[in-house]
Amino acid sequence: MKKPPLFAGPHRVVVLLLDLALWTAAYAGAFVIRMDLTPYPAGFDHLEATLLSLLIVKAAVFILAGSYRGIVMYATIPDLLAIVRTSTFASGAALIAFSLLPGHRPFSRGVLAIDWMLTIMLLAGSRVAWRMFREGLLGKALREDFKRVLIVGAGRAGVSLAKDLMSLRRSDVEVIGFVDDDPGKQRSTLLGRPILGTTRDLPEIRRSRPVDQVIVAIPSAPPRVLRRITEQARGIRDVRVIPSLETLLRGKASIVQSMPVSEDTFLSRSAVDMAAAELNRFYEKKRVLITGAGGSIGSELARQLAQRQDGRLERLLLLDCAETPLWEVHRQASAHLGARAVPVLASVRDPHRLRELLVRERPDVILHAAALKHVAMCEEHPLEALATNSWASCRLAELACELGVPNFTFVSTDKAVAPSCVMGASKRFAETYVRSLAQVSATRFSAVRFGNVLGSNGSVLPLFHEQIARGGPVTVTDPRATRYFMTIPEACGLILQATRIAQGGEVYVLEMGEPVRVLDLAHNLIRLYGYEPGRDIEVKIIGLRPGEKLHETLVDEAEETEALPTAKLMRIRGRGQENRRCREMLQALETQLRHRDAPGALRVVGQLVPTYRSAPLPAAGAQAS
Repeated sequence: MKKPPLFAGPHRVVVLLLDLALWTAAYAGAFVIRMDLTPYPAGFDHLEATLLSLLIVKAAVFILAGSYRGIVMYATIPDLLAIVRTSTFASGAALIAFSLLPGHRPFSRGVLAIDWMLTIMLLAGSRVAWRMFREGLLGKALREDFKRVLIVGAGRAGVSLAKDLMSLRRSDVEVIGFVDDDPGKQRSTLLGRPILGTTRDLPEIRRSRPVDQVIVAIPSAPPRVLRRITEQARGIRDVRVIPSLETLLRGKASIVQSMPVSEDTFLSRSAVDMAAAELNRFYEKKRVLITGAGGSIGSELARQLAQRQDGRLERLLLLDCAETPLWEVHRQASAHLGARAVPVLASVRDPHRLRELLVRERPDVILHAAALKHVAMCEEHPLEALATNSWASCRLAELACELGVPNFTFVSTDKAVAPSCVMGASKRFAETYVRSLAQVSATRFSAVRFGNVLGSNGSVLPLFHEQIARGGPVTVTDPRATRYFMTIPEACGLILQATRIAQGGEVYVLEMGEPVRVLDLAHNLIRLYGYEPGRDIEVKIIGLRPGEKLHETLVDEAEETEALPTAKLMRIRGRGQENRRCREMLQALETQLRHRDAPGALRVVGQLVPTYRSAPLPAAGAQAS
């Protein structure tokens, strides 16, 4: 095995130079103290004659003892004990050297004894002072950008966590204190931080002082206790739980309890990377309009385009009717594009506003991601779903055709295949209409179909995270239910690639691998949190909701797919409905929407989408289960 170097990096030389200065000060101080602070020429002559030899001896001993392999900023009690031990050896070596070298016989053995004590004090003090300074005890008062952390649990795990957070590696974190339910620990301090009360005092602590994050360091806490702590900490934006080291080593938990897990962990295949040089070249110098830019898909589209096309995209128009999400995605995009990222606060159901926008901005690409997507909500409010997903999408596609927008991509869903719900039917209606426009337009119309997008707003994964954080139960519709899953980056990459390679009238899907059983996904996520399904966290079967299928598919029985070499894409070709018939159906749908006739509107949808099998409409005021 290769022996470690005597100096672990050039900055250790700086530490040695500092020590040389401290040794000099200690030796001089020893003479001053031994002479009772009275000037004595013979003593100073001896100091001058022997100082160099002393420094050489001490430097040699400290170097050979490996004192400069350690990291000074992380000095601990063992490091301080090593200073005492090495200083003792160095003083002994100096005494022997002075006895052997001519002219070095000690002026007084008391000088070397005092020098030994001063050396230990100065070296230890320098290490402690340096660590205090770097950990922020001197500098944190000047900063306002650190995170204030409250630790729940003043036991072994809490102390270990606090020590780590208070080290240099987490100098952006301020541990403000602990809470613990042990009565014997109240009104005490730990590592210089106060124990502020019990877990029942969390609401009062939050009101009396700023708390940015609560970390629960009670590895043995059962879910019901964690749920109670979470409820008490309500209002604090970030509450996390850490597992014990022993639990991690035995494989019973994952660091997911304190770190979010990547969504592609739950795929039945390897995630597909859509980043390609051809993709970047296609969008260069283009003006792109994203509808629904504040949603999960729209915002990721904006981020990907802004980051990849930094300096090349001519204009990025971000349209949404929700002000706060629009503000946030515009803030992120403008960090890369500056004034070329433009927020547009508007509804896709306002054709006059959209016409004005398209005439003024003349986009080269429209990525239409705006939609109502929650199955239960669309079943409860079918007219709103049809107005947004069907009518507004078709009118926007017509505007693109009329004004000569070169590229239009419609974001569809796997629920549009043989739809059994209003949301799927509304999407299939628009998908059919958009494909029909490709027969009569120079605009390159295309559509993409997604599986379930992991991590998107309202999707199953965030719901499971929330339910586990509450201590359960985790709800699954049916133990046999399966779904195709994809990540948000994959979904957005599919949209961007489909837009690039579209010829007009095609539907694009991603090779999704095998469908994943939703129950398996729930069990896997529970285990990643360190719990056992059915024992620690209940899994509750609630039954399929109105409009939901047991299994989803990406391709209709009457459709044929063609594999493409581009990033595992598949293309669905085929002649769609005639544009004249689609226009007639759109006009009929518009009439039913104007009259607020939900059954009539769904009958119109069924004429254009014959595979739609509608469920009975809910009674007025009823809530979808």
